[in-house]
Parts: sequence; structure tokens; C-alpha cells
Amino acid sequence: MSKKKIAIIGAGISGLGCAYALRQHPDLEITVYEGGDHIGGHSNTVDFSLQTSEGLISHGVDTGFLVFNRKTYPRLLRLFEEIEAPIAPSEMSFSVSIDSSNQSKQHRKIEWAGNDINSLFGQRSNLFSPSFWRMVYDILRFNRLATQLAQKQIVSDHEFSEPDECIADFLNRNRFSQSFKENYFLPMIGAIWSCSVDQMLEFPIQTMVRFCHNHGLLQIQNRPQWLTVAGGSREYVKRLVAAIEKQHVKLVREAVVRVNASVDASSQAEVISNTGSMWFDQVIMACHSNQSLELVHGLNQEARNILAAIPYQNNRAILHTDERFLPENKRCWAAWNYTAKSGTLPTSKQHVSVNYLINRLQPLPSALANTQIIVSLNPSTEPDPQLVHAEIHYAHPVFDMKAIQAQKELPLIQGQSSIWYCGAWTGFGFHEDGLRSGELVAADLLESIRGRIKTNPLQDAQ
Repeated sequence: MSKKKIAIIGAGISGLGCAYALRQHPDLEITVYEGGDHIGGHSNTVDFSLQTSEGLISHGVDTGFLVFNRKTYPRLLRLFEEIEAPIAPSEMSFSVSIDSSNQSKQHRKIEWAGNDINSLFGQRSNLFSPSFWRMVYDILRFNRLATQLAQKQIVSDHEFSEPDECIADFLNRNRFSQSFKENYFLPMIGAIWSCSVDQMLEFPIQTMVRFCHNHGLLQIQNRPQWLTVAGGSREYVKRLVAAIEKQHVKLVREAVVRVNASVDASSQAEVISNTGSMWFDQVIMACHSNQSLELVHGLNQEARNILAAIPYQNNRAILHTDERFLPENKRCWAAWNYTAKSGTLPTSKQHVSVNYLINRLQPLPSALANTQIIVSLNPSTEPDPQLVHAEIHYAHPVFDMKAIQAQKELPLIQGQSSIWYCGAWTGFGFHEDGLRSGELVAADLLESIRGRIKTNPLQDAQ
């Protein structure tokens, strides 16, 4: 029997993970397409070069995927162990710096970080602020309520035993203070999901608390140890690509411009790239939901509605060394540093602005220890041009009640017209979700192929 031809569109964690899961199947001929300027998607390590007293130092710095842990990234950890990717300790500390100045008040910033008591009151005036103490009280109250909600009986995957509600309604119903919302909660979840506060207010509360509970974000102590890939995420990508190419998986550096879905079960799907077209028995769209919606032609309206319900938002990242983007008080420096203007919450449409301090997230050469290397996502002001090293553009999924419902309906269209879908957008939007999605599609595709072979009358007659 001739081999089944499989196309995977996209070489991010979902596409590479799917190819890795399928790589050893003897009856498959796999081709992975990638049209971007690098392999790995959000695993994007940039060479950071700086002239120091020791000479020119160059080191790989991650600008997208950065951290994971052993508890909530089991598939990713297993993959890293199999391909022998090097890992190193990291951290998940968080700070908030909000400029509360306006025309009638003197310039003042509210700053704090969650590293320890010293950083929580890193700005000593917070010790005498009633609104700050109310925020601290509400953090403890929210953690308790959210933990109770997360631990309630789940009747099935991604489905709770009681109706869901959006974050805005949950916060209002439980009368959380404005200080809690503006100076802690909305900055934290906006930073995690890289989207605006308005969008986060529409996020389902039960999905959010389950994620936070699983990642240890609702507990003050005994949080999981966070890890990173030593040398940058390109180290694992390099090993993963070598593993699939060793099994004769073909990696094509071409942009796909159109996919024509199969007309019926007996026909193939057509993949059209910049250099021509090829026909495949099955096509796996390992790219963003909006990209699949744009690329694939011949889908029914149900499939189009599901893909359209999970949109993406563009985000701009700048790699630089401008320390002005960190909190003024060094006691408040953290791995993730949120910045905003007071009064922009909760109605601002602006993208969230977060400054990732690479020095706390990745191991760096000693020669770079005194240089603060920062990746700013959607900076509200521009860093000094002389201190900018790179600019990168990413896109992140936007989740609301419609998106969560679309995720539940996605299995209904998997494999229709020989088209499959995987990506981080099928879960919480993170690296583990992308890998899990790719592996599940690989398993379902193999089961589908086995079923067709089993019911083949020619084979039954042999």
C-alpha cells in the first residue's frame, strides 16, 4: 500500500510536536511547511550582542516562549527529556508600576512586586496606604474564592458543573476593590495573556481560575519552580528538527498561500505554496485560527464560524537595555514588570504593556550581569533608539465566552475535508497547549487512517 501523504502547515511547537509524534509511522510521508523567517514560531531566540570591557559579547535571548515548569507542562518536559534539551532554573516574579500623576496632582507612581515582603512594600509609602492594604486583603480573598471555584467538581474536560460567567461579572458580584482590579488582578492576567484589559474582562472566570490554580498562581507559598531552556529556546528547536529530519520528515521553507480542502473522502487536499502546488491525503493546519480561516478554501460554514470565534491580536516586542522601563524602585524589579497610566483601567482599549527582565528569566554570561536586558511588549513609550537591539512582532489568541465555546466545538470539524487543526489557541494559549494540541491531532489522525484501512474491502478480502 502506498504511503499516505501528510502536510503540516506551520513549524511552531504545534507543527513540530505533531511531526515528532508521527515521525516513526512507516506508512506516512510527512512534509512540514514554514514560511516565516525562523523555525519555531513563538520559540524565537535572538542574538544579543554588546560591547563590554571583555570585548564583544553575543548571547541568545528569547523574545517569545520563555518559561515552563514540571507540574503544568508535563508533555513539554517529556519532549525536552527525550530530545535532551538543556534546562535551567528561572522565575515567575511579577511587579506593577502605575503612574498615578495627573494635572491636579504631583507626579507619583504606585509600585510593588510579589517577590517577598520587602518587594511588596518596596515602595515604603504603601505601608501607610489604605487602598494598598485593601488590595492585599482582596488578593488573599480572591485566592481563596478562586481556589474553591477551581476545585469544584468538573463534569468533563473544560466544562464545569455550574454556568460560567465573565471576569467582569465575577469581580463586580464579589465587590472587589478598584485598587485590587487596577493595581493587581487586571495587570496580572493581562500580562499573562498579552491582551488588553477590556478583552480580559470578557474572559470566562472558571477558565482563568483553573489556569491560575494549575500554575500555582493562587498560592503564596510552595509555588512550582519555573524553568527555561539554557541557551535559548532555539536549542530545543534545533534538537526537535534534527529528530524529525532523521526520520525523513521533509521541512520546506516556503510560505503556503492557499489550501484547497478535499471535495470528498476519496479526493486529496491541495497545498499551494510560492513555488507550486502539491496534493496530500491529509493536511494539518498547525497555525493560528485566523490564518487557517484565511488559507483554507472549501470549508463549510460551521468550520468557518468555529475558526472565526477565536481571533488573534498583534503584539509588538522590542529587545533593548533601557532601564527606564523597569520600576523606579529597584526593590520592585521582577521577571515580569507591568506598566500603565492610572485611570486606563478597566476601559482602556490599549494593548497591555509588559517588560520582561531577561536577567531574571534566563542564565546570562557574567559579562552581561550588570546590563539589564529587557523585552518590552507593546511599550507605551519608545526606548532610547541607541539601546534597541531588535523588534519582533507576535500574535496572541484572544479568549472570551465565544472562544471557549468554539474550543468545545472544534472536535466536530477535525478531519472534515481532510483538514485538521492544532495550535495553542485550542487551549489556554501557551506552549504546553500547543504541544498537546499537535500530539492529539497526530493521535486522532492515526486512528482515522487505521479505521479507513480496516474497513477497506480490498484489504478485508486479503
